[in-house]
Amino acid sequence: MFSRRTAWDLAPNRFSAALDAHRAARRELLDLTESNPTRCGFAYDPALLRALSDPASLQYRPHPRGLGAAREAVAAYYRQRGGPELDPERILLTASTSEAYSFLFRLLCDPADEVLVGAPSYPLFDFLAAVEDVRLVSYPLIYDHGWHLDLHALSAALA
Repeated sequence: MFSRRTAWDLAPNRFSAALDAHRAARRELLDLTESNPTRCGFAYDPALLRALSDPASLQYRPHPRGLGAAREAVAAYYRQRGGPELDPERILLTASTSEAYSFLFRLLCDPADEVLVGAPSYPLFDFLAAVEDVRLVSYPLIYDHGWHLDLHALSAALA
């Protein structure tokens, strides 16, 4: 039995029922939620495939802040674009956006704390907040050729 934090309503909805029917009919599907690149049917550049055949790529040396070369590449990316000078030792890479948000909720919030979240927002916030015992308080965003803060709604959500 799992905790009450994970007592989500997992009953099929119209979208999941339509998706199941589509898959059952074996029709072609472009699933924009797929996170496993090996199932996306990408045509990989031969140079990438050659790099993966290099015996050095078989070495696995994890680091709690992320692979050093990857953190250096992130710092270089911002430097080359005129961004801030970043120390790779102060960059933390996670496996996913959801993992990063979970870390932030756990690091910055105590159980039952409230976090303001603009809506629409990251679709998994509700689940992540529930698992981390955080309560979300939403306020609407305004769309006018781009998303903007509704300062009045934000002020009301703070009250």
